[in-house]
Amino acid sequence: MNKIYKSLLIAACVFGAVRAGDTTNKTFLLPRPAGVNLPMEMTTFGELTMLEKEDRFGGNFQLVPFFQQSSNHSKIAEYFLINHKSTIRLATGTNPTDPSNATDLDINYLLHDIAWGTEGHKPAASFSLDPEQTIYGLRVDYHQNMDKILRGLYLTINLPIVHVENKKGSAVSNTTNSTAYTNVKTTLAEYLRGDYAKAQDAGGTITNSQLKLIYAKIGGKQSDTGVADIDIALGYKFFNKEKYFGSVAIGLTIPTGNEADGVHMFTPIVGNGKHFGLGADLNLGGRIWGDIDHNFKAIARMKYRYLFENSERRTFGIKGYNWGPYLLLVQAGVTHGTATSLIPAANVTTLNADVTPGSQFDGILGITYNNGGFNLDLGYNAYIRENEHVHIKDAFEAGKYAVANRSYDTSSTAADDHHVTPGTITIGLNNITDGGAAAGTKAILSKDTLNSDAASTPSQFTNSLYAGLGYNFKEWDSPLMLGLGGKYEWASKNSALTQWDIYGKIGIGF
Repeated sequence: MNKIYKSLLIAACVFGAVRAGDTTNKTFLLPRPAGVNLPMEMTTFGELTMLEKEDRFGGNFQLVPFFQQSSNHSKIAEYFLINHKSTIRLATGTNPTDPSNATDLDINYLLHDIAWGTEGHKPAASFSLDPEQTIYGLRVDYHQNMDKILRGLYLTINLPIVHVENKKGSAVSNTTNSTAYTNVKTTLAEYLRGDYAKAQDAGGTITNSQLKLIYAKIGGKQSDTGVADIDIALGYKFFNKEKYFGSVAIGLTIPTGNEADGVHMFTPIVGNGKHFGLGADLNLGGRIWGDIDHNFKAIARMKYRYLFENSERRTFGIKGYNWGPYLLLVQAGVTHGTATSLIPAANVTTLNADVTPGSQFDGILGITYNNGGFNLDLGYNAYIRENEHVHIKDAFEAGKYAVANRSYDTSSTAADDHHVTPGTITIGLNNITDGGAAAGTKAILSKDTLNSDAASTPSQFTNSLYAGLGYNFKEWDSPLMLGLGGKYEWASKNSALTQWDIYGKIGIGF
């Protein structure tokens, strides 16, 4: 068994080293589901399930109220912002494809109504994020001994009821030195949270109007409540001796939570995004010192699930551009002087997608100390999840939209300011960011120029240390269990949350 522990620890360390590396310029993150938590499930309860009495039905039931909160706010901010920064500077005069300038993005690509201004008097603002996730709820676990059907057979059911709340913690500050642009702070905040639109003026003239952002909105907090998936496993104890045990199970995850809708950045997801899962569980343990009442045990438990494809709504980026979903687009074939507006890219790049999360692993290596009914659990928990595979499901018309040049004027009638012409992809020089007429210009949107990587959660690897303290009244005919515990989890990179959780336990065997 020591060889197994060592192999698992080495594999976890190697995996973490290979996968290490932060990401940036993303639109979606699915953190570890609240129900995937072996330490919370098994501390103290694992001992209750191993108590055997011939006159019992063989059922074991626990309720676990818990609270969980993330703490790596700046790292998650870098994930959603650009250039690996938790605060970005938006000013006039910077190409969105150039990360080397102190200004991270030209503000005119987001707010087209702001004039360029003269040198030294340009509109500018700083935008920061402080994302945080808070989860609380009640975990319900059931373990049924089925020896009456087949010696060693058992069934487990896990059902977590959770409330997930995601806060963006966004803030904007003016950095311009001109009183002419004092509204930049307010306008930028309104645009990113989906409250800003500029319509035609009273005379009916289109003067750099733009529509509201309706997807990937940033600001405030959102929450959702529900059952974070039901996990069922049918297992068999191939070893069940006084000094050691071993079991294997076939597991099924039934999705019961919500799925991504693309409306907000950092959408709260209850469960794993409505993906069915199929896999296996492995449980190993043995007494390494002591007798039946006073002992130390070594424990290894693992859950593997392969999560299958499901359709979700995700916001895609634009290849070659920082913060592509928030850039403004011009539309093909619209005549000047008609009711037209620039369009936030997220409004057209938020699409139905086929998403396959793939492999998910949750494992613990621990030591359990028992003294009579008293129980102390200490251990290590590894969580690993594969990089999501995301593919556009909806049709997307190539050449219908292009990224607007920062100086483009929607009210202009100049010959070189015409919109994209359908079919021929004729581009006016002042119309799009790249300023060229070639059909392959990256500013012209097509299915191939949309960035699916921005819409996917990268691979995740986290390490945790956990502790649980409890007492089983094991001499009772129906043993009562009481316990409490906690865990601290840290991430190898910013695609996962660093977080802590605490929980209490009450259970019964019957």
